[in-house]
Amino acid sequence: MTNDIQKMRFTYLQKFLIKWQTRSLGAKIDTLMLILPVLVYVGRPNLDGQFQHAKAVIDRIVKPTNLALKVFDRVKVAVSEYIHDEKIYMQDRERAFDAIVEDIQFYSIVLDMLQDKGCETQRDIIHSVVQKAYDEEYAINRENKRILEYQEQAFR
Repeated sequence: MTNDIQKMRFTYLQKFLIKWQTRSLGAKIDTLMLILPVLVYVGRPNLDGQFQHAKAVIDRIVKPTNLALKVFDRVKVAVSEYIHDEKIYMQDRERAFDAIVEDIQFYSIVLDMLQDKGCETQRDIIHSVVQKAYDEEYAINRENKRILEYQEQAFR
C-alpha cells in the first residue's frame, strides 16, 4: 500500500467528490478525519501498518460501512496531500494536537494508531504535547493557590 499511496494521484474532481461526500458528518467524525491522516503520516516508515490501524479505528467508530469507506478515502486523500506538501501536514498536525487536547478521548485513537514498536517516539512526543497543554491549562498561580489553601484550611 505504501507504493500505492505514493503513486496514488487523485484528480481534482476525485478529491472534490470525496471531500464533498464526507462533509458535515458531525464534529466527532470531522475530528477523526483530521487526526487519523496526521497519525498515519507520523508513522510513515510503516504506512501500510498505519493504514491498517486507521481502517480498524474507522470501522470501529463509523458504523455504516459505506460511510466508513468514504471516511477512509478521505484519510488517503489527506495523506497523499501530505506526501506532496509537508506544509499542509504541519498545519493539520497543529490542529490535530489541539483537537486531542480539547477532547482527551481522542487520545485513545493515538494509542491505537501508534501501538507498533517503531512508533514509541512519536507516541511519546504526542503524550508530552498533551501533558504540557494540560499542565498549562490547569496550573494555579501563586495568589490563587494561597486563597485555595486558606479555603481548604478554613473548611476542615
